[in-house]
Amino acid sequence: MEKMMLSIKELMKCSEQCYAHISENGEEKETLSSHTELCQKYWIRIFRKKHVDLLIKEFEKEYFDEISGDAKRIFEKMVVNIVTFHDFGKVNPKFQKDKMHHKFCLNLVPDSNIGSKHSILSAIFYLEYFLSEINKLDDKTEKELLKDFAYIYSYIISRHHGKLVNLEAYLNSLTGRNGEGDDLGIRAKEWIECWKREWGEEKNSKLRKSWKNMLGRNGQEKTEKLVYLYGFTRLLYSMLVASDYYATSEYMKGVEIKNFGELEKCEKIIDIYENSFVQKSIRNYQQEHYPKEQLELKQEQDINILRTEMFLDAENELKRNINDSIFYLEAPTGSGKSNTAMNLSFELMKQDKNIQKIFYIYPFNTLVEQNMETISRIFGENKEVMSQVAVVNSLVPLKERADEDDWGGKDKGKKYQTILLDRQFLNYPIVLSTHVMLFRTLFGHYKEDVFGFYQLCNSIIVLDEIQSYKNSRWEEIVTFLKAFAKLLHVKIIIMSATLPNLEILTDNQMKAVHLIKDREKYFHHPKFAKRVVADYGLLDQKMTLEKLEEHICTNITNNQKVLVEFIKKKSAEEFYERMKEQTDYPVLVMTGDSSIQERKRIIEKIQELESVILIATQVIEAGVDIDMDIGYKDISRLDSEEQFMGRINRSAKRRGTVYFFDMDDAGKIYEGDVRGEDRFSLKTTAMREILTTKNFPKFYEENILPAVKESGSGINEENVKYFFRESVQKLKFPEIDNRMKLIEDDRHMISVYLGREVMGEDKEIIDGRKIWEEYKDLLENETIEYSEKIVKLRNLRSKMNEFIYQFSEKTKFQEDEQIGDIYYIENGEKYFDENGVLNRKILENETDLFL
Repeated sequence: MEKMMLSIKELMKCSEQCYAHISENGEEKETLSSHTELCQKYWIRIFRKKHVDLLIKEFEKEYFDEISGDAKRIFEKMVVNIVTFHDFGKVNPKFQKDKMHHKFCLNLVPDSNIGSKHSILSAIFYLEYFLSEINKLDDKTEKELLKDFAYIYSYIISRHHGKLVNLEAYLNSLTGRNGEGDDLGIRAKEWIECWKREWGEEKNSKLRKSWKNMLGRNGQEKTEKLVYLYGFTRLLYSMLVASDYYATSEYMKGVEIKNFGELEKCEKIIDIYENSFVQKSIRNYQQEHYPKEQLELKQEQDINILRTEMFLDAENELKRNINDSIFYLEAPTGSGKSNTAMNLSFELMKQDKNIQKIFYIYPFNTLVEQNMETISRIFGENKEVMSQVAVVNSLVPLKERADEDDWGGKDKGKKYQTILLDRQFLNYPIVLSTHVMLFRTLFGHYKEDVFGFYQLCNSIIVLDEIQSYKNSRWEEIVTFLKAFAKLLHVKIIIMSATLPNLEILTDNQMKAVHLIKDREKYFHHPKFAKRVVADYGLLDQKMTLEKLEEHICTNITNNQKVLVEFIKKKSAEEFYERMKEQTDYPVLVMTGDSSIQERKRIIEKIQELESVILIATQVIEAGVDIDMDIGYKDISRLDSEEQFMGRINRSAKRRGTVYFFDMDDAGKIYEGDVRGEDRFSLKTTAMREILTTKNFPKFYEENILPAVKESGSGINEENVKYFFRESVQKLKFPEIDNRMKLIEDDRHMISVYLGREVMGEDKEIIDGRKIWEEYKDLLENETIEYSEKIVKLRNLRSKMNEFIYQFSEKTKFQEDEQIGDIYYIENGEKYFDENGVLNRKILENETDLFL
């Protein structure tokens, strides 16, 4: 690869006369050639660490039918040298004068539209060079195809300091016929022609006047090819931005990044894992009893034996299909999917030495936290292992590297710069995060979204409960995932208790591997299928809070733990207030308002109490490790009913009962999701039968997936094929971003910080008012460096989340202070009851708070 990388000193004669950066003390300047060579160094490092050469070969195999060796060499040379040309535009005399305080070629200052911009000039320098190279080919078809990529790669260069806009907007700017008036491209071309004449360089290449053929060239091709183009473009953009950031950081801060979060000493980690108590038990069982005879297994009363059998079944199936890329792990709630998935990840790593990173991705932060605790229990005594595991969300502080030598000992500037870079670019070997973070990385069009995209190369992604999001996007999701898996060499494990066969939604022939071949072996086993009995008696009437209260108070007895779930937070809060007055049993509530620490405190209380009533919203369905005796649930989607039942009689040591009722309208809450419709709810006998038999494949294949497929093939803007042909193939990044958003929230909420004292995880008192003062002081502090300030602000915001609540923007109150979009109320305690539960009515209705 290095042989293909061009020398800036040979291409740009003035590269040592021009500057790219000024040091922080303003006393030194970095030449353009030095910066470019530093960027090339990081590009090569990423290229090698992530085995990008293999990905290029995969792209060529899929995208090109047959092209000559000369054409292929030019294509690869174009890829490698995106980084070489990315800052050529900094020779702009206006940039040199305004940004670098350097007088240079002032007779060649561009017009005011270009001003001191450099990215668009760099793009045209790149385009000029490679169009000239491509024109040396004889085959016209090859020339046109390679020119397509020359324009796409020049577009990447043009955007390396900004967000990803539509490719077509950039192309139109090269003609001067952009409907929005952006003609920077053609102006940049005209300036470069003047520049070349001044420096006595070769004749300029002509630009295309029309993009119709280019944008539609592959419009009729298979969808997988279109995703390849999107993914490969995104990968190169990510690599360029990363190389530029790392190089700039090394010059400015002296921070050299040598490790991009590759999993080191994998064998040692696996050895520790295998020597844990649970794994030793599994391996002993494997040697002495596995596989157990079916008849004997049906009579098995120890649920851990079933978990072990499932664990080993999945492991064996994975080994038989180790060269495949997509794996489905469908297993009952409470069957130990998380531990099974961890083992599968390690098995994949043992078989493929190129895999160096694992992403564990969950639908909710509570699940992230819960699985981090599991990892801590397994590896907690080993600091070397735990230093390689990072939770990536807004709720935990940014992770520091364990070895201070990585940031130069006591140099704070290096330390904070390294922490920031690690977080921005996901430089962690094992990442635990949410679907939202992953989908921002896959589809977001802002620069910060794409920072870590290159980290997906040669990785393992474990996706938990992917069906928890709107089914109107399932077809797009599985299409993208399959193509990314193949292009980027990613192994993807999708796991759930109610996993739809997403194969039905895609034309991609790369079939997924079902790791549990005999699902009935577990789903029909009494320990899973009959652990909880569903009672539908309350569905004969429309439920009210009064009737529900009466039923619970009549049926509850001593030494019972009762869980009640509503699908609307308002209903849960109102029922909590009622039950506090109507029963002597302890009553607790858990909603989206409850922070992770509050949820932990609630779980601890439940474990200590013999009798308790917990009222909750759907936050209880996943990521909350509780074991209750009786359940009451407002019906919604069948997936949710199964998840809820997983909270009842979890240990399978007794008999659990769940009473389903109908109160709030699920159709309105799950608008756009066919699973929320009455015909697919427990109001029907057919759906009750599916829930009893756990026949979720039938539920999806006969009911939901055909409806999803039909919706995506309609003659409207939701048409999936049209989306891939019109938005993906034409690289309309903002449109792709908008379509692939997992959560659409148009409620217009505001953030209110309620100052009060809370009990921390270690039983220490945390004063929210002091944290607010720290936040103000840090914002006003102009003496600390940027990286240190950003890291400290992010870490402080993770603490502040304990005290921030969301309210409708229509709420009228008198805040004590406001900073940015956060409203601060000093005396927050008065708005909470004796259980630490927020009483929204007090805040929203108290007369002295109205403006």
